[in-house]
Amino acid sequence: MKNQHPLNIILLGDPAAGKATHGQFLARKYDLYDLDMGRELRGLEHNKELRKKYQLDKTLDSGRLTPTELVRNLLRDKIHSTPKNQGILFNGTPKMLGEAKLVAKWLKQEKRGSVLFIYLSIPLKETILRMTARKTYFKGKFSKRPDDNNKALKNRISYYKKNITEVVAYFKKLYPFVKISTLGTIFQARKRLLLKLQNYEKGSN
Repeated sequence: MKNQHPLNIILLGDPAAGKATHGQFLARKYDLYDLDMGRELRGLEHNKELRKKYQLDKTLDSGRLTPTELVRNLLRDKIHSTPKNQGILFNGTPKMLGEAKLVAKWLKQEKRGSVLFIYLSIPLKETILRMTARKTYFKGKFSKRPDDNNKALKNRISYYKKNITEVVAYFKKLYPFVKISTLGTIFQARKRLLLKLQNYEKGSN
C-alpha cells in the first residue's frame, strides 16, 4: 500500500530462520521494495569491473562477508532512490553495526519515520539442521547452495555471534521491535508473524 508515510521494515534473524520466505510475504503485504542484499549482489553478475574489484566470485561462494564498502554503497543508493511513497524491506540486512548506523542515518535523511524492526528466531540446533539440509533448485535440478558446505557454515555462524547481536541491540533502541519464532511449518510461523503485525498496527494507529 503506497502512501505518504509508508512502513519500512528491517527484517533480521538467525541463519536459516526464513528471512527470504517471510520477507517476500512482507514485501507483498505492504508493497515494499525488497532490498535483499544477496539478490542485489547477484544483480552485479555482468558488472565485470565491480566483480573483479571486490572479488565477488570468491566472496559469494565461500560464506565470507561481502566488502563493507560495496554493501554500504548499495544500501545508500537504494534508500535514496526508492520512491518516497513506497516503503523498503531490509531483507536480512544490514548485518554490521557500522552499516546499521548508516541505514538509520539515511532513513532519517529521507524522512522515513515509520520503521518496524522484526527479528526471526530459531535455536542454534535448528539453524544447523536447516542449513545442512537446505537445497535450492538450480538449472533443472536440486543442489545445495555453494555456501552451505561445512566450512562456510562455521564462518556464517561465527559471523552471526560476533556481529548481529550488536546490530539488534542498536535497532531495538531506535524502532519498535518484535521477535518471532519461526519453528514449525511456514504456515505456523506466518500466523505468529501476522498476529504481531496486527498488534503493531493497532498500536501505531
